Order: sequence, then structure tokens, then C-alpha cells
Amino acid sequence: MLNNIQKEKLKASWGVMATSMACLAEIRVYDPLSSWQCYIYAMNPEDEDQISCLIKGFTLEACEWRLSELQSRFNAEGEPLQLDTEYRPRRVAELFKKLSE
Repeated sequence: MLNNIQKEKLKASWGVMATSMACLAEIRVYDPLSSWQCYIYAMNPEDEDQISCLIKGFTLEACEWRLSELQSRFNAEGEPLQLDTEYRPRRVAELFKKLSE
């Protein structure tokens, strides 16, 4: 799902940058059949399966999740989630504020 450049950017944000939401949300994954979306902003350098992300569904939450779980999700039609190739990185704190409105 993620290329090496994206992984390296996400790993650099792990820790204090991710905790303070001072980093960029580098990746957007979404379900084209619903309003569900996930913005990935950090990856554990010691465990590439562990990510930090914002998830916007019925509510908005910042959480740690597993990349493998994200990749195994399907929508109501049985289609996998989509990687938004047109998404441009945004500051997590600003994105959180915008999505909270």
C-alpha cells in the first residue's frame, strides 16, 4: 500500500511529532462508498505495521492502528479501501480542526 519514500516520512514523524500532531498527515485512505476516511501521519520505525492516524467516520479520532488491519478492510460492496493519489499532505493539527467542524 505504501512506498518506501512514504514509509520513511511517516517513520520520521513517530514519537513527539506524532503525539503533538505537529507533523504532516502524509497519506489519505478512504472508502468511496461512504464518508469513512483515514489520514496516516506516523509509523513506528521498529514495527512498520504500527501507525498513527486520524480516522473520520461517524466521529473523529486520533489513534494508533495496524497497517495490516487497514489493508484488510473492505466496504459494503466488498471493495478494498482506496489510496487517495491526489491528496496533498497537511498538518495533522489543522486537519483535525477542519474535520472536527
